[in-house]
Amino acid sequence: MQKQTVSVRVPATVGNFAGAGESAALALEASLNVKVTRRVDGHVGIRYFGENGDRVPRDRSNLVVRAIEAALHWKQREFTGADFEIYSSVPVAVGLGSSAAAVLAGLMAADDLYRLGMDEKTLFDLAAIYENRGSNLRAAWLGGFVTCAENVPAPGGKPVPVTYQKSAVPATLALSVVVPEVAAGSIVPGLKEALQIRTSSQVPVFLCGSGPAVGVFAAEKDSAVAVRQIGEIFAAHGIASNSFEFRPSDTGALDWNGARPGVTLPAHSGLSDSLSRPNSVPA
Repeated sequence: MQKQTVSVRVPATVGNFAGAGESAALALEASLNVKVTRRVDGHVGIRYFGENGDRVPRDRSNLVVRAIEAALHWKQREFTGADFEIYSSVPVAVGLGSSAAAVLAGLMAADDLYRLGMDEKTLFDLAAIYENRGSNLRAAWLGGFVTCAENVPAPGGKPVPVTYQKSAVPATLALSVVVPEVAAGSIVPGLKEALQIRTSSQVPVFLCGSGPAVGVFAAEKDSAVAVRQIGEIFAAHGIASNSFEFRPSDTGALDWNGARPGVTLPAHSGLSDSLSRPNSVPA
């Protein structure tokens, strides 16, 4: 008997980690939770619970939906529509890996709901269609701090694939994030100045992914001063901001959803109930 509903959970990630560019990313305990229920009328209904709901498409342009359609297209199968409940505990489109999480969630949900038999290689090949930050995808999948390196082949040799390495992160550290309240993609007054602050403890201050969130990675007591200074800089430029704290996660979607490489990816048994404020109605 075919499943009618599945749920998956994928961690948020932060790329451009501490100035490392796209070669590293860190998984966070905060997560994207997606519940998908089959439909047969071809329509899509989306409800979103979390921050920045105005930035989340409610139609087939939603990355979760597009990923599901890509997975079905891979098997030459038709998407007959679905209802989606999406719960996010991180702001959307600020540099915290919401797109990588959405793509992985859609692919994993499709594999379980439609019994596609997707292996890990196919998962990442399909994910790369919509998300070009490989380190974010791998960190969301594996958890921990993931670095990537592109091996250089010998002259005339065959291309060598990118390799990824996962490292554990000390539990004493946390990522503090200051998010300026600006429209997605806008120029942010004060951002350059905020990224140049220096504190006595020399904590790393960096742009989260493509921004505009500014990250501070340190023990909580060491990051407080930097977080306050960043907020003050934005305020001096007339920009309000919010601050959040996220703990690293040494596990990712692979473990959270009980999946193993080379086999189909079973879904998580349930959704987080920590977010209760829907900011949309079904599309």
